[in-house]
Amino acid sequence: MSENNNVISTVYPDVLTICTYTEFAPFAYEDGGEILGTDISLLTAFARDINLEVDIVKRAFAGLWEAPGNGDCDISAAGMMEYEERNLGENAVWSDPYMLVTRSLLIRKSDKDILRGPTDFQGRKIVVTPTSSAHIDGIIRYEPLGATIIPLVPSQDEIVSQLLLGEIDAFGEGDVSNEYLAGKYLDDYGRESLVLTDIHPMENPELLRFAVRSVDERLPDKLNEFIAKTQRGINA
Repeated sequence: MSENNNVISTVYPDVLTICTYTEFAPFAYEDGGEILGTDISLLTAFARDINLEVDIVKRAFAGLWEAPGNGDCDISAAGMMEYEERNLGENAVWSDPYMLVTRSLLIRKSDKDILRGPTDFQGRKIVVTPTSSAHIDGIIRYEPLGATIIPLVPSQDEIVSQLLLGEIDAFGEGDVSNEYLAGKYLDDYGRESLVLTDIHPMENPELLRFAVRSVDERLPDKLNEFIAKTQRGINA
């Protein structure tokens, strides 16, 4: 706790340090060397609201949720869902949810009439981010039916390129991310080359949350207040 009772204690004084994974547009991504995204915008606005500067640190997705509890940053953000096995440690907590998403597969538009549901992916290759909800969903929903789950995402650009070239058959992401990618990667005539298929909820509603350092309990409390004030459209 800060000696000044009016100042929230952070890893670095007067700075909100955010750890994020940048291959997860539109939540967090890089553009011209700048880290942007809806998660980043929300947390930057939150930092401004509590009079803190912002520092953003790039991390791998695997274990991203552990960073605040380890004292590496104040908040981890990358469209994360709370799972029992995602242990935050004693010095961090999950925030209240700020968005509800559903699972989906991004496929070539030319395949939309043949790749409709899980059984259609027998013998097909589905790429997912390692340890993500898409990875968990892929193992449960598609792998038992004969799909190959590939947990490797060098970059979203690379995966979309592989998809368009026919090297893989689908990219597993939440509907928000895949809708963003479908709208971004257009053909020479400005038409969508990619579409979403098999849109479905997980067994437990996929509510996105931030992992928040709780050494000073006012930080998660203030963030939850900010989420309640600004994210009123969530269907939780």
